[in-house]
Amino acid sequence: MTSPAHIYILGASGFGGGELLRLLSGHPGNAGIRVVSRHHAGSPIHKVHPHLRGLVDGRFEAEPDWRWLADSQRPVVFSALGHGDLASQFAGLEKQWADAGIADRMLLVDLSSDFRLDHPGRYAGAYGRPHPSPDLLGTFTYGLTEWKREQVKTAKRIANPGCFATAVQLALLPIAATPGLGLLAVSGVTGSSGSGSLPGEGTHHPTRAHDFRAYKPLEHQHEAEVEVMLVAHGAQRHRLAFVPHSAPMVRGIFATVQFEWPEHGGAVVTQSLTEKYRRYYEGSKFVRIVEGTPRVAAVAGSNFCDISVATKGRSVAVMAALDNLVKGMAGQAVQNFNVALGYPEDTGLRQAACYP
Repeated sequence: MTSPAHIYILGASGFGGGELLRLLSGHPGNAGIRVVSRHHAGSPIHKVHPHLRGLVDGRFEAEPDWRWLADSQRPVVFSALGHGDLASQFAGLEKQWADAGIADRMLLVDLSSDFRLDHPGRYAGAYGRPHPSPDLLGTFTYGLTEWKREQVKTAKRIANPGCFATAVQLALLPIAATPGLGLLAVSGVTGSSGSGSLPGEGTHHPTRAHDFRAYKPLEHQHEAEVEVMLVAHGAQRHRLAFVPHSAPMVRGIFATVQFEWPEHGGAVVTQSLTEKYRRYYEGSKFVRIVEGTPRVAAVAGSNFCDISVATKGRSVAVMAALDNLVKGMAGQAVQNFNVALGYPEDTGLRQAACYP
């Protein structure tokens, strides 16, 4: 029987922290949760996350008391801090964890972009700035569960993938090792919650509700994660061209990957390529291969990613839909938590979307 975990959530007042609390509140592996938010210190959790009233008790703390985790057999920390914050504070936190006697047995799952990439140059190229702690790059297991499941089982530090990166990689994994893929043209659409809980141009209702636009065309930071996966699968002479779009919805990502099937593969029929995807994801709890096209409304609020394949001659379009806050963020973090601690992978996550 797997021992339940005592859990701290850093940066728990944001959308990611709220989703972690929602998903973990009824999880059998939860022996207790405490949450940190300096901005909301002292406030009850339901004041920031009103949907959790009556379900999650407690108040936000200004600073974590790591001694609370010292007696736990399974100390766990989820970091939902802003991008760059965990990496900047890591040396000090590591000392605090060591002083509390939990450093060597603690599971750390980071939801930010800080440790997804394994090289300072690649990080700087993706984010336009040097990494705050470059010596730590490569020390985290990349937590795309469907790709790195075996590594996650023994990991102590897990870097959760980006939301767009999750959708695009799941759309490409079954064919990533195919030689001669050439141009991979990706169009991605995301809801406003992907911009975080703080108001801004990307989330302000009057500027978003009746608009549809591209942003960061051909230079979105999540491209780097997809490139790492492709290279790891031996992809050569491919070109990745990703254009993300901002849509008037709150949750969801819809990604379409288009490419020409290589000459050596001959004509492609939808059924054969769809079967290839079914076989690849046969043991995966949260990837569903669907007929027709996926729908964001069918996955919103859930940890599922729905994928479908369409072909015309050698032209292929692979489409993927997921919830950016769940499978693209907190849900995948809980999925990795389950795998790393020995729970069934779908523990606490087997729930349908809210539809319609």
